[in-house]
Amino acid sequence: MTINKYVDLETGEVKTGALVENSENKIIIDKDALLRMKDFQNDKKNYELFQDVAGGFSFMLVETLKELHKDTRFNDMEKARIMFLGTYVSYESSGRYLFTNNNKHLLKADLQELLEITNKKEFYKFYNKLVENGIIEEEVLGRFEIRLKWNSKYHFKGKASGAGTSSTETVKAYDRQIQALYKEKNAKGKSVNTPKNLYVLFMVLSFINIESGALCRNPHNPIEEDAEPLELSGLAEMFGYSRISMLKNKLMNCKLFGTNVFFIGEGMLDRKKYTRIYVNPFVASRSPKAPNPSLLAMFPNTENEIAKRLISQQRINSIYAETRKDREREKKQNV
Repeated sequence: MTINKYVDLETGEVKTGALVENSENKIIIDKDALLRMKDFQNDKKNYELFQDVAGGFSFMLVETLKELHKDTRFNDMEKARIMFLGTYVSYESSGRYLFTNNNKHLLKADLQELLEITNKKEFYKFYNKLVENGIIEEEVLGRFEIRLKWNSKYHFKGKASGAGTSSTETVKAYDRQIQALYKEKNAKGKSVNTPKNLYVLFMVLSFINIESGALCRNPHNPIEEDAEPLELSGLAEMFGYSRISMLKNKLMNCKLFGTNVFFIGEGMLDRKKYTRIYVNPFVASRSPKAPNPSLLAMFPNTENEIAKRLISQQRINSIYAETRKDREREKKQNV
């Protein structure tokens, strides 16, 4: 007889007690295995809680982001629009169509308003480029019903392996937050985030360190082991800014519901000042786990601001549903 921790295979419960070795319904587990199991369960719970607030996400390929940064076919504003549009993509099993957040097909006729392009010529110039370069594929069902399929090279939903890549070669863009960044207006109805701000945001996502959330030249490596964190000076050079302060202002002026999208930390190493740049994990991430507490602490108000808007939207949806029921009842009474 052995006294140990074991898993009851019938109930899945972890128990302590005597058991006969090689019992058909029990597996002995050692202390280290139990701790690993608890850590796994806690990580899973924390990730699920984080996902409840952060919402759904679409994947972007790291290599595509790097290619798009160098792509001369599109200007900075158009690249930001591409990143925004891709967050409406549906799963491969659903045909990679663009869908609204109400799960209705986004049609060609809907795009100009969604993109907030007031000039019709400008819209069609951009739209035609999307079609000509294979980013959007049209499915014509009628004159006023042209459905749109998205190129999974730019965004996709589902498992990375299903898209022929690995999760380490992708970035998760949280759809609701990316859409809010594009659409958000101030009290005067003016866009909070300029296309240039959004362009810089999207193009740096491929440099997010998987564990820490800091921008690094080697994002797969631990931050303390040859990750080569990007400083403001290096990032400014990468994006062609002559003055570091100009780039810093762009990053700090990028806002989500009044909270920061970037955090710039400062430190001293060998008597030299250095900077590290972190991306808000509610906007984008490369980690398969919940963000570490230190990263979340850099963006203390974001979770509450997202939650506020979710509650508000739920109330609006509830009112809309009740109104619709009332109208249906009225119709029945009038028949």
